[in-house]
Amino acid sequence: MKENQGTTTSSQRTSNQANSLAGGAPLRAPARGMGAVAARPAILRVVIRPARPDDLEEATLVERRVWGRLGASLNELQRRLFALPEAFLLAELQRPGQAPQIVGLTNGLLWTRDFPRSYLEYERILPSASHNPRGDVLYLASVGVDPSLRARGIGLHLIQEAIEVGRRRHLKQVRLIANSRARSLYERAGFATVRPLPRLFRQHRDLMPQPVLMELQLV
Repeated sequence: MKENQGTTTSSQRTSNQANSLAGGAPLRAPARGMGAVAARPAILRVVIRPARPDDLEEATLVERRVWGRLGASLNELQRRLFALPEAFLLAELQRPGQAPQIVGLTNGLLWTRDFPRSYLEYERILPSASHNPRGDVLYLASVGVDPSLRARGIGLHLIQEAIEVGRRRHLKQVRLIANSRARSLYERAGFATVRPLPRLFRQHRDLMPQPVLMELQLV
């Protein structure tokens, strides 16, 4: 995967589908103006929920804002949702009087522990084409949060919910590809660096500086 930059149980979160707040608390929008009496900032509520097919056009726009030319296409996101729907999660911003807005996403696929066999398979095979229903590894193909809402805990919350998907499926590991800007985020979620991938994404160093393979052991 890529990433640019509490007390409820997993089953409770899944059944409610709308009670996971970014950072464990509502977000507050920045106050506008410097008048003597400042307007009270609006509460911004972000919930983590499973994706639906009619979300994917908006999710594709988020991918493009986060990853530019490396962002997954609409067709690729459709394939990922079809392959493993429970691992396709969205962060939805809810504001009073406004339509909900997708501001983050993560999606994963199943791998076996011996895949990929070479670094080329990371880059040259579409994640949806590498899905193996018998796999015991959850590979997070994408993690992204809209640049305007980073550093608010949304990315960490998405990752934690994806990890719970792996646990519910009794998988062995969760894997992803991180860059140097996002490693600390994944370390906070419990991931450890396995090895650097210096030949990966060499044409996209502005988006993927110093890529590394990271893993989280589930059992």
